[in-house]
Amino acid sequence: MTNFEIERKFMVAEDWRVPDGASAGDLRQAYLSAPGAGSEIRVRAKGAARVMTVKAADQGGDPMVRREVEFPIAEEVFEQLWALAGEDRLSKCRWTVPIDGATAVVDVYEGELAGLRVVEVEFDSVEAARAFRPPEWFGEELTGDPAWSNRELAARAFPGGRMPRP
Repeated sequence: MTNFEIERKFMVAEDWRVPDGASAGDLRQAYLSAPGAGSEIRVRAKGAARVMTVKAADQGGDPMVRREVEFPIAEEVFEQLWALAGEDRLSKCRWTVPIDGATAVVDVYEGELAGLRVVEVEFDSVEAARAFRPPEWFGEELTGDPAWSNRELAARAFPGGRMPRP
């Protein structure tokens, strides 16, 4: 089944601290599609769950909207696909942070991306996404900039050719 992901993405302000009421979980992701491809194919481990996800730009051209198909996979399939991804992998701690009328997820990257923090908010409609006013601890908006996709970051294809400033 195809779903749509409606999302905005931002840097996180330098002075952000994990607020009370936030929860965290570790994620590992590996990408099977080439950097710059029209679609992203990834596998993800989150706790005991293993999933495969395919994402593609929406035909309407709005950078906030992507088509998404996600389904569970067995551990042994995950491990085989993880190995096939080579170095196109990343690890991060994902903080779930309640904000006014929505939920933000703050990704704190590990390994070569350590120090990088981005925040994403998903919405039920494009109208809600457009109406959203980010709180002060959100930094520069990254929505629609392919250089800031997890796919590109996993390939260490840093915007401007170098690791972004945390």
